[in-house]
Amino acid sequence: MSIWGKLLAGTFGFALGGPIGAMLGVIAGHSVDRIRNQKSDSNIASNSPQEIITIGIIILAAKLAKADGQVTTDEISAFKEKFKIPPDFQSDVSKIFNEAKKSSDDYHQYAQQIGMLFRGQPQVLEQILNLLFYIAEADGEISDSEIVFIQNCSDYFGLNKAQYESIKTMWLDKQIDPYKILGVEKSFSDGEIRKRWIQLSKELHPDQLRAQGVPQELIIKSEDRLSEINQAYDKIKSIRKIN
Repeated sequence: MSIWGKLLAGTFGFALGGPIGAMLGVIAGHSVDRIRNQKSDSNIASNSPQEIITIGIIILAAKLAKADGQVTTDEISAFKEKFKIPPDFQSDVSKIFNEAKKSSDDYHQYAQQIGMLFRGQPQVLEQILNLLFYIAEADGEISDSEIVFIQNCSDYFGLNKAQYESIKTMWLDKQIDPYKILGVEKSFSDGEIRKRWIQLSKELHPDQLRAQGVPQELIIKSEDRLSEINQAYDKIKSIRKIN
């Protein structure tokens, strides 16, 4: 069964609980109070990581699209393109997207739940940020309110400043700083920088993302980011004259 079939099978919301489970309960017409009374713990996360990542991204993408006050057709098209939603499930997924975009004020509770469930898996959380930047740029410009939204999501996820700046730099900085892309300081030794490059290369490899539970449909632009990281390391080696 595809990720969409699993997600919309009907009982996932009850199993998950928390704000994400409650959102699914609203969509399914179930009692929100009953959903919120369900337990939401790490066992659920380990059993259903793909479904949690998928619904979490749908909700945050919808609330991001609303963050600057309007939802453009370009943003919706970018969402549909990257999620590759099969025709049979587009109506159901649209219901989730439309329900979530009604307000952007409560996004923190969804971001916090995602951060809690994927604590210790920064590559998954970073990939979600990467997607949010992609959605924000779809209308040709990433607004200040969208940047604040994504940075706050990063904070709620529990990511540090260097992890956030590494992704932000690739989307916003015209003069790309290779040190920021790797999330290191210029004062770091050659060995420390190489260690960070190796770590990122492993974490962002598509096979590693799949192993962490990221659905194939949602492994988005990881190859591009991996390429940027390799180019950044090559640039640092050239600057420092490292063989």
